[in-house]
Amino acid sequence: MKCFIFDFFNARLHFGCSRMQMYPLEMEGNSNPKTTNKPKYSKFTQQELPACKPLLTPEIVIAAFALIGALFVPIGLASLHASRQVVELVHRYDASCVPVDDKVGFIQNSRTDKTCTVTMTVPKYMKSPIHVYYLIDGFYQNHRRYVRSRSDKQLRYKSAAHLTSDCVPEGDTADHAPIVPCGLVAWSLFNDTYTVRVNGVVTQVNKKDIAWKSDKNNKFGKNIYPSNFQKGRLIGGATLNESIPVRGYFHHPAYALLLVLRDLRAGI
Repeated sequence: MKCFIFDFFNARLHFGCSRMQMYPLEMEGNSNPKTTNKPKYSKFTQQELPACKPLLTPEIVIAAFALIGALFVPIGLASLHASRQVVELVHRYDASCVPVDDKVGFIQNSRTDKTCTVTMTVPKYMKSPIHVYYLIDGFYQNHRRYVRSRSDKQLRYKSAAHLTSDCVPEGDTADHAPIVPCGLVAWSLFNDTYTVRVNGVVTQVNKKDIAWKSDKNNKFGKNIYPSNFQKGRLIGGATLNESIPVRGYFHHPAYALLLVLRDLRAGI
């Protein structure tokens, strides 16, 4: 209740009483004030934090590029020098070892002698260790059907040998027996073998530790043995000895690591 009225037109103060409406926020002792979505004030929410915006003058830009060049040019020169010291020989032997008229028939015929000798001359001295790889161009291991055609549980647990539903079309034989290891990844295992001779003397190639130790120990079980492998509807790549566990083959764990790029490169 307020008891004065100010007359703006006559500039006189009239005493009287007028009733004013009381809102909840103006009442003393109100226990439920009106809520609001206004955030608590801080420099972060109000975007008042100190900032620095440098002025890019020509002098600053030139100095920055000069500093970056001074740091990375020596690194680039060292990398270029190291790459030029690498001696690499590449030879494509399918053009000279496989007949052009019937390549598929030549490969699938098990009675045909497929021994091929290739001579390569090393132009520079090669320091040990010397790595020998085979390269398959345009293999595309990242194809969706190829990637899905495998069973990781089957390779890890002996009791999961029957889990071949994901291995289509190489999951079961004609009489519905499970194939271990199943799937297109195992079915297309590379089966070319190599013998390296230096000046006519056979050189032994160390095939140990090609696959990651973690892959052999964690992804492949100890008691997983091949069963009905390459006995399905189509014959693919290499065969596996059923008396040797799958993890015992040095090339299979490395081959099971699918690549993203179009070319397959693995050690022999």
